[in-house]
Amino acid sequence: MSSNILAVVYSDGLAADRMLADIAYRLRDDGVVVAGLVQLNTFVRDRTKCDMAVEELYSRTVYQLSEDRGPAATGCRLDHTRLTEAAGLLSEALKKRPELVVLNKFGKVEAEGGGLRDALGHAVALELPLIVGVPYRNLDQWRNFASGLADECEVSAPDILHWLEAKGFALTADDYTPTTSNDLRP
Repeated sequence: MSSNILAVVYSDGLAADRMLADIAYRLRDDGVVVAGLVQLNTFVRDRTKCDMAVEELYSRTVYQLSEDRGPAATGCRLDHTRLTEAAGLLSEALKKRPELVVLNKFGKVEAEGGGLRDALGHAVALELPLIVGVPYRNLDQWRNFASGLADECEVSAPDILHWLEAKGFALTADDYTPTTSNDLRP
């Protein structure tokens, strides 16, 4: 792997969310200046889907992204206004030239041309090391967007840590211990 961009390809969104958040928090706790968005999932009784929030890593600001549209609602629960606010905060963080950018998802909104797409492009233009989660369902759109500039790996701590180590970050498999569900940060 030699690219400045690593796409972490996954089918299990919850596992990918946890893995990317764990690694980003550990690096931030170790003094690495990290920007980006990681997803925080909260399970609510009697709902089929979890509530989504994201934390912008540089500012530590948390945005609730899912709308409670009631039990009969179908379709997307994403609050596009909040996503736009989070993207704006991320753009401000990128101006500070962080050492690493972590984005939890190249999701449906990004695959359709919106959401965090501009922030992704800005991070690439600044030549910042970038890790981005990509669900398999959006892999073709991601590959079109990335134009061959990204390495890809499965959701695997050793693969991600190897890429980070190659980029000069000290976090290795020997000192990485994934969190449990009780350790998730708000």
